[in-house]
Amino acid sequence: MASLESLTKSYRAKKAEVAKLRRKSQDNLKATLSLKRRSSSGLASIERKKESLSRQASHVAQMLNQYRAQRESIARLKIAAEERLRREQDTQDSIKQQIDYGAPEEKASAQERLRFVNEKITELHAEMKEREAAEGRLEKQISDLEKEKSRLDSQLKKQTHAKPGLVEQLKSSEKAVSMLRPRVESLIKREATAMKALQSMEKKLAEALAKRRAAMRKAAAKKAARRKAAKRKAAKKAKTRTRKAARKGRSRKKTRKMKKAKRRTAAKRPKARRAARKARRKTTRKSAKSRRSRRR
Repeated sequence: MASLESLTKSYRAKKAEVAKLRRKSQDNLKATLSLKRRSSSGLASIERKKESLSRQASHVAQMLNQYRAQRESIARLKIAAEERLRREQDTQDSIKQQIDYGAPEEKASAQERLRFVNEKITELHAEMKEREAAEGRLEKQISDLEKEKSRLDSQLKKQTHAKPGLVEQLKSSEKAVSMLRPRVESLIKREATAMKALQSMEKKLAEALAKRRAAMRKAAAKKAARRKAAKRKAAKKAKTRTRKAARKGRSRKKTRKMKKAKRRTAAKRPKARRAARKARRKTTRKSAKSRRSRRR
């Protein structure tokens, strides 16, 4: 019985130890799988971000090239407008000289040509202002796009630098998973075996305890039967003693009654008979003394 209990305790301790190792390995496996998923998700996220950033950077570069081309075109148009403005101003000066120093018949046509040149100069000034305003807007847009392109390039570099670390983390987690998974499966099998052995031992112990309780109940029943028999025997003896005492009491009472009757009868006898009896007794005593003295 004691050996079964000790074996059950040892099997229970072994099962608890294996269960503890199994839980610890499962926790490690879960943590490693979580790290692997995070690494894989991180790499996928990096790739998505890189693609998105590359598209954004390509779009920004395209817009930047377009705005730079527009700026260069506006700069060429400004130069051309300045050249035209100088020519128109030279023409304006020459017409003014003709008006000042020319013949009177030529002044009317000169005035007409001067009005037309002035209109041209005004248009060129307005055109140059528009070109300058457009160039200012383009400069601002180009500056913003250059900042955006710099930010996107920085993010691309950051994602590129983060990728090797995640790749290494993914490789190490995959290696750890390949080592931990068989260990967990082995510990699960060991725990099942230990549980089966423990259940078998507990069943044997339960059977032994049941037999022990049955034997104890049987022994208790026998002891109770012996006690009951002893009580019956003691009761019987007490009853017998009571009967004997009653009989003895009745016999003593009868004896006392007989003695009283004898005494009454003796009291009623004649005194002569009692005297004769005494004489016989006395004679008997004397003969007995004489016989004893002779023997001596």
